[in-house]
Amino acid sequence: MEVGYLICLLTVLIYSSGCYGQGPCVKKNDCVCQFPDGTTINLESIAKTNTFAFPYQEDQSGIGVWEYAYNPCYPVTDTDDCKDVAACQRDPYTDGHFSIGDATSADFLTAEDRIKIGYSSIDKHGTPKILTVTLVCDKSATTPELLVQGEDPRKNSYQYTLISECCCPGRCDSGPPPPPSGSGCMRLGSILCIAFTCLVAVYLVAGVIFMKFVKHAEGKEVIPNYSFWTDLPALIKGGCMFTYSKFLQLIGRGKGGYDSM
Repeated sequence: MEVGYLICLLTVLIYSSGCYGQGPCVKKNDCVCQFPDGTTINLESIAKTNTFAFPYQEDQSGIGVWEYAYNPCYPVTDTDDCKDVAACQRDPYTDGHFSIGDATSADFLTAEDRIKIGYSSIDKHGTPKILTVTLVCDKSATTPELLVQGEDPRKNSYQYTLISECCCPGRCDSGPPPPPSGSGCMRLGSILCIAFTCLVAVYLVAGVIFMKFVKHAEGKEVIPNYSFWTDLPALIKGGCMFTYSKFLQLIGRGKGGYDSM
């Protein structure tokens, strides 16, 4: 079981080291979120006070009658129907307004290697609205740009895309510049990932060659230590169970050992 324990521990170490990306960007306030390595995305320099940083514009399809506005960080009161909002929808012909995102509902989300800001609100008719703003890092975009994808009426949801250098980690922060690697995986995690991948590749290639041409193995037997690999899932399971039991023992909720599992 020692092999399984070591494999389980190595897997946890690689994952926690950032091998799978920079990690979630946790909300610090309505303007800022912070990554595990301490770098932040800070939209404060984009925002305006009580006016929309991005005034009303049509959606990108050009076929809708609605116009949309947005201001990150700070609430805007545009009309009686759009009070303390981050985003508002209006009909330019009737001047009807609808809140599509309360400023205080801002929540930073990490999905598919993208950072997004989610907003929610309830309009004057009592209809729940959801707005998702996708942040796109472009270090050359010193002037921010907002793309409006418009509304999905089936879900009462809206999509914006904000393109700016301030959507890049550490770019518009007043603190120290981000590490030159720019990613959580390009530190300890990257070293572990690269070393582990190279070792596995060398082991497999050299092992297959040795088994094929020295041992004259055939079929599945050319895989080095074939019996070990077939037993590996059970070894990993046993190692993780052992690790878990030790954790329970550490916090006083278990006796430890395999029998207790």
